[in-house]
Amino acid sequence: MYALYTDRYQLSMLGSYLREGLASRRAVFELSMRRLPRNRRFLVMAGIDRGLRYLENLRFTDDEIAYLREAPSLRDVMTDELIAYLRAFRFSGDVYGLREGELLLGGGPVLRVEGTLAEAQLVETFLLGAINHEAKVASKAARVVLAAQGRPVIEFGARRLDPMAAPTAARAAYIAGCVGTSSEEAGFRFGVPVTGTCAHSYMLAHVDDGEVGAFAAFSQSYPSGTSLLIDTWDTLRGAIRATAAGPAVHSVRIDSGDLATLGPKVRAILDAAGRSDIKLIASDDMDEFKIQALLAAGAPYDSFGVGTAIVLSPDAPSFGAVYKLVEVDNRHGKPIPVAKRAPGKASYGGRKQLLRRYNAEGIACEDVIALVDEATEGEPLFVHHMHKGQRVTKHTEAERTKSARALCKSRIAVLSQEQRVIALEESVPVTSAYRVSMTDAVRALERLEDR
Repeated sequence: MYALYTDRYQLSMLGSYLREGLASRRAVFELSMRRLPRNRRFLVMAGIDRGLRYLENLRFTDDEIAYLREAPSLRDVMTDELIAYLRAFRFSGDVYGLREGELLLGGGPVLRVEGTLAEAQLVETFLLGAINHEAKVASKAARVVLAAQGRPVIEFGARRLDPMAAPTAARAAYIAGCVGTSSEEAGFRFGVPVTGTCAHSYMLAHVDDGEVGAFAAFSQSYPSGTSLLIDTWDTLRGAIRATAAGPAVHSVRIDSGDLATLGPKVRAILDAAGRSDIKLIASDDMDEFKIQALLAAGAPYDSFGVGTAIVLSPDAPSFGAVYKLVEVDNRHGKPIPVAKRAPGKASYGGRKQLLRRYNAEGIACEDVIALVDEATEGEPLFVHHMHKGQRVTKHTEAERTKSARALCKSRIAVLSQEQRVIALEESVPVTSAYRVSMTDAVRALERLEDR
């Protein structure tokens, strides 16, 4: 399962490691963010759980091995030894890292994979893809939730990305604070609350009795409570008709037009009809900036539906996480720290972790990158996720999702006001950027040279 969700060069290196006798050497890789995107002041970690699930289930099937045997560029290394290795493959390493829902407030390590050189190398592609994608979604969702100032945000971006990615995107958005999703699979697999009512096509389908009939029929179908979409033809007329559709109507949604102007007018119609209980929902390509502008203008929206902006994160579509070898045993079994020295893409050797420091008010003020065996002041953020290929703790996916959501909420609560700022120009001045420091022990490994 998942074996071919990788890049060719992972398998090319695996074949060569086996030929050289290096495959079984102990090695340590770290997945890190070199820096935050220019328009982000924090990232929400997600995708780690999917990465761990991948490590637990990674297997090569006979059909996959047969395919690899015929690959021209692998023919030289596809020996009986490599074939036997693939058939028997099980991830048997240890994984340490941030918990899902944790915030990364600057560059730094996210995950550390310790195992044989072959197995720890092979899993790079999937881990990077899962964490890059889900952290991107969660980080955008957190900004949208902050902009909504306590009003509920519902994620419904399933129609805007690969259907196979929609459930995990919905989960990431829920971890970051969205109250629910439109994705049924996310509800089934992860316990994310699912919501949804009807599309404009429902009203258009009622060619015999029009919008009035459509509203009445839908309300009768869901007497325990529902929401109506009121902008199919005329939004204000739709609002009037919604008030007459009965007590089952608990909310109305506007999905087009000048929402800043329409919101107060619709609210006035609802209140004048004695339906102040009906909530007002805004959608229509919402993002944190539009929500912030609507609320600043006094628009009386009670909640927001956001799809494209959350799942695609167009202002920061990629985080550029990297996965680097930081330590490997030499021929004598001695761990040797290693690092890449390429200009602009340098890495730091040694097994590391991340610690967080807080000021007297309990606000996060500095992250420290330290070697794992250092006695350094701060809250250690890395936990032990996997031991010898098995999860350290056993929980359902729904339980892990709920736990990650609670952690994210608690971490956002201790952000400084500066870290919470949502602005069109997100470049943080050097004098006010969140501080991330390295210990002297890490710095001492900064200039590792070619061996």
